[in-house]
Formats: sequence, C-alpha cells, structure tokens
Amino acid sequence: MSQRDKLLAVIAEDLQQDRDDYRLLERHMEALYGQLLARDCPAIDASNAAIAETVEGLTQRAQRRSKVLGAFGLGATPEAMQRLLGAFAPTRRPTITALWSEVGALAARCQQLNERNGNLLAMHHEILSQLLGRGAQAAVYAPY
Repeated sequence: MSQRDKLLAVIAEDLQQDRDDYRLLERHMEALYGQLLARDCPAIDASNAAIAETVEGLTQRAQRRSKVLGAFGLGATPEAMQRLLGAFAPTRRPTITALWSEVGALAARCQQLNERNGNLLAMHHEILSQLLGRGAQAAVYAPY
C-alpha cells in the first residue's frame, strides 16, 4: 500500500469515527439540556466531562486531516477537502463524499444544540441575577 493510499485510508477511518462521535455528542448535548432544565449538577458535570472527551477526539482528527491536506499539498480550505475527496477511487468516492456531508450536517446540528444549551444557561444566569439583585434590594429597603 502506497503512502497516498495509507493517508486516504486514515481519512476514511477518521471520517467514520467523526460521524460516530458527532452522533454521540448530539446525544450528550440533548441529555445536557434536560439536566440543565432539572439543574442536576452531578449529571451536568458528568455530561460536560463526556462532551469534553468527545470534542477532544474530534479536534485531534481534524488536526490530522489538516496534516494530510498539507501532505497532499492542498492547503487548508474547504475546497482543499473537496479535492482530497476527489483523490479517492471512483468506486469509493461517493461513499466518502456522503460521509463527509453527513459529518458536516452532524457538526452543524451539534452547534445548534450547543447554542440552545448556552441560551438556557444565559437565561438561568439572568434569572438568578435578577432574583439576587431584587433580594438584596428588598433587604435594604424592607421594613423590619
């Protein structure tokens, strides 16, 4: 197997792992939302740890993809990835291209879930700030 073929095999394997990890990340983000609503701190901590671990794997594989793009002399742009996908054998190219599209869609979905969870956290923070602000103000001006 040539070096080129080995690098393409790594890309194919990494994309499959990315798909699986984004699916896992999606489940973690969905669970986290429910935990945030319930204010279940131990479960939130566990979910955050699992999310961080999953994201670390995704980050490592993205960095490896960048190195492979560099090894092929393609640069680091979205177009470069499309050119890399074009380097796969014609029989394999549609499957790999579909996998790359699925990874992109899953990443976008996880980003939406992360934003939703962030909005919920911001809302919790705002409510708590208002309650604490009103509580302190009421104690200062309340009759004894």
